[in-house]
Amino acid sequence: MATGSAPPGDSGGGGVDTAPRRGRLFPGEQRLPTPSDLGLAGAPATSTPHPRGSGSTDVVAAEVLVRRGLYQDAGAVLPRQPPDNAPVARRTRWAVTAAAIHYWGAGDVEAACRVLGDVGGPVAEGHRAGFLLLDGCPRAALAAGEKVLCDRRVPDEAIPPAVTTVVVAASLVGRFDRAMAAIDRARPARLGFAELDYVHCFALLVAGRVQQARRMAEDGHRDAVAAGNVAAAAGWLTLRGQVAKARGDLATAIVDLKTASRLLEGYGMRLVLAQCLADLAAARAVFGDRDGARQTLRLTADWAPASRLFTPWFTLSQAWSTAAGGDTTLAARQAGAAADRAMASGQYAVEAVARYDVARLGNPNAAQHRLAALAGVVQGPVVPAMADAAAALARSAPGALDAATARFTELGMDLLATETATASDALRRAAAPPGAAACPNATTPLLRLTAPLVELTGRERDVALLAAGGLTSPTIGHRLRLSARTVDNYLSRAYQKLGVTSRRDLAPLVIGGQPPPPIHARGEHR
Repeated sequence: MATGSAPPGDSGGGGVDTAPRRGRLFPGEQRLPTPSDLGLAGAPATSTPHPRGSGSTDVVAAEVLVRRGLYQDAGAVLPRQPPDNAPVARRTRWAVTAAAIHYWGAGDVEAACRVLGDVGGPVAEGHRAGFLLLDGCPRAALAAGEKVLCDRRVPDEAIPPAVTTVVVAASLVGRFDRAMAAIDRARPARLGFAELDYVHCFALLVAGRVQQARRMAEDGHRDAVAAGNVAAAAGWLTLRGQVAKARGDLATAIVDLKTASRLLEGYGMRLVLAQCLADLAAARAVFGDRDGARQTLRLTADWAPASRLFTPWFTLSQAWSTAAGGDTTLAARQAGAAADRAMASGQYAVEAVARYDVARLGNPNAAQHRLAALAGVVQGPVVPAMADAAAALARSAPGALDAATARFTELGMDLLATETATASDALRRAAAPPGAAACPNATTPLLRLTAPLVELTGRERDVALLAAGGLTSPTIGHRLRLSARTVDNYLSRAYQKLGVTSRRDLAPLVIGGQPPPPIHARGEHR
């Protein structure tokens, strides 16, 4: 995801004073591809120093430093005020650079918007809209960006920041018609800008047009590699990984997002990098790699920008990491917190995803009514499909789950389709031996739902699955923040409902033909 308020020439920025060093991510893991491995040439990150006191040259030097993420140094170089009697274009350029320093360097959105407001004009307003978006105000950002674009005489320089902001903001609030209208507004412009294709692909993905987004990401990555553009290739790899994650192709998603994070690390693009890492953490969690998900989440926290827009995504990744550890009850609460934060900021498309994750994590009753309301707010077929699936899970209705499976399949969301198909099968065969889940490489709660597990409460299910995987009661208690005695009580109730008397009998019953998820931490086997 990119916005026009990022530092000039960048798809995202960072709130640090020094440029990050390459090689910091994933120490000790198998070597990741480098730009040279991919046939990419790195863009120069340095420039010839400009003499102080030359006004416009100081602004140029500050711009270069901002692109590198060196905000403190940029603030020292940039004049305190725009050059006296300078033309509007030069004053605007100074204001955009100063605003980037205020926001990315100090997290001060008010100062960033104030300096842009003082200069005024459509270019400054386009960038101001972007900072409103980053501050978690997509509806205000959408209105401000559209106000700039409604003037057919707007200068070309105002179009990139306004359009990228409008497309992202409109997508997040669920108004894809307004996102596509902004894209159409930019197409006839006399200039081209890479961010337009990025945000177009992002809008397609959020709208549920997965196959179209996939083709666009593939084409964009191929063209970036052919042109030797590292930053562009990293951006497209991030989008390609997000598409693969939406499709349920977790192996591809992990490779693409991991490679993208390595490429992004050296370019000061903290917002894009943090988003990439959050998606990577979630993909690893759904893949069953609990330790990898937790490690990536720690990295995400280190790189996360001072952007309220990002908070719901990060919280949702935490939820899936928690679920990978076996605590689906806490995970559902975390997903609900992500949904609440998205709702408070007006990110209704993000809220819908988080609400449905609450249902996927085992609490459809808490999600179904709000999802039904969101189906009338967020445009497109995705949220209605999620609302119907959540209602079907809440009612334990196999037929309705079959209909949801068909809709998710048509949308290209194969993981969600496999989940609802697995849940439908488990409900139909509640008295029959369970079968293996159909989706390879994924270990979500719904995919692990065998017929006997249907009879258990959410907490009993957590305990039974962890016990079947070989964990002792004290270890399960540590995972779920329960005492060992409480774990034994849940396990006893599960035994009674399932008609078994020992853990040895429990494993084949609740896991069925599925292999238990790997247990990476030492000392957790029975």
